[in-house]
Amino acid sequence: MKRSILGLMYLIQGMRNAGIDVDARLANIGIQADAIDMGTIIHADLEWDILKAIGHDVRPEIGLFIGQHYALAGYGPLLMLLVTCGTIQDALKSGIRFQGLTHLFGQLALLEKNQTQGGRVALTYVPVDLETDMGLLRAQCEISGTYKFILDIYRMMGLSAPEIRVELPFSAPKDTTTLEEYYAYYGHDLHFSADCAVFQLNQDVLNVRIPSADLMTFRVYEDKCIAELERLNNDVSHPHLLIQHVMDYLELQQGVIPSMAETAHALDLAERTLRYQLQQLGTSYKEIREQLIKHKALKLMEYNEYSIEVIADLLGYSEPAAFNHAFKRWFGHSPRQYAKQPKLKK
Repeated sequence: MKRSILGLMYLIQGMRNAGIDVDARLANIGIQADAIDMGTIIHADLEWDILKAIGHDVRPEIGLFIGQHYALAGYGPLLMLLVTCGTIQDALKSGIRFQGLTHLFGQLALLEKNQTQGGRVALTYVPVDLETDMGLLRAQCEISGTYKFILDIYRMMGLSAPEIRVELPFSAPKDTTTLEEYYAYYGHDLHFSADCAVFQLNQDVLNVRIPSADLMTFRVYEDKCIAELERLNNDVSHPHLLIQHVMDYLELQQGVIPSMAETAHALDLAERTLRYQLQQLGTSYKEIREQLIKHKALKLMEYNEYSIEVIADLLGYSEPAAFNHAFKRWFGHSPRQYAKQPKLKK
């Protein structure tokens, strides 16, 4: 399954704010963060490869801070769906239903009060990996971000933040200053070494009506979320995962096409290994790169919003003449001829 680029962008922003030179790390694998296309979707495995490249030697505890930069604003239709639910509990259930549209890699669930100790409702989160430092870093980011997500839902709706018992699936930091940072963020009802992340709330808090509840609007955005989730599930353009990962990686940015060496590094492969494996699959980095540029060129032309000069720049050409020459070689017509003759468009 593919995911929105949103989670990766929040991670990059959080690392920057934590004082980590993430832009230099991205540059090592041929990525310029400011050139990333925000409409891009990315395979989860490729996102993990990028995380390994930029998260190397970053202490997992930094995830507490990074997760605080994940925000509701980028969630589009899902955000509108949540704010038009009937109650807070309905909103949490919708968030779980459409968690594939969020930044999360792990699994959310909602335990009813008869399934928990003390008769409280619990939102649980099971991370993918808690055994490695990299997995723990990602888990810390996601758990911190989920806690902020809950509080932001309340605040955005003009409601008072609830009291939440927080359980974390890792040991308490030994450093006193770091431990105090955890309590300052999560509150004093905080407990470590749990089986998974748990956010416990009183049932009466979840039954609070949402001021902006609107059934008709909810249904409109429910349909949009369903369609987007289907798009992410079905958007696999090539049967072989390696080719798909190369295509996804090259498609991340506008105006920048990483080299084969940078692509191999991002995918945690030696350059000659990537070249050999692509040859065995009947293709090459050059062929994949050209197919991607051709696809982007047609897509940008069909928007009817950009000049030829702008499109050439977005595709990484140093001058429009080079783009014109390539376009005519691909399609038998210059970009301007293509634009003037709708019958040529496919």
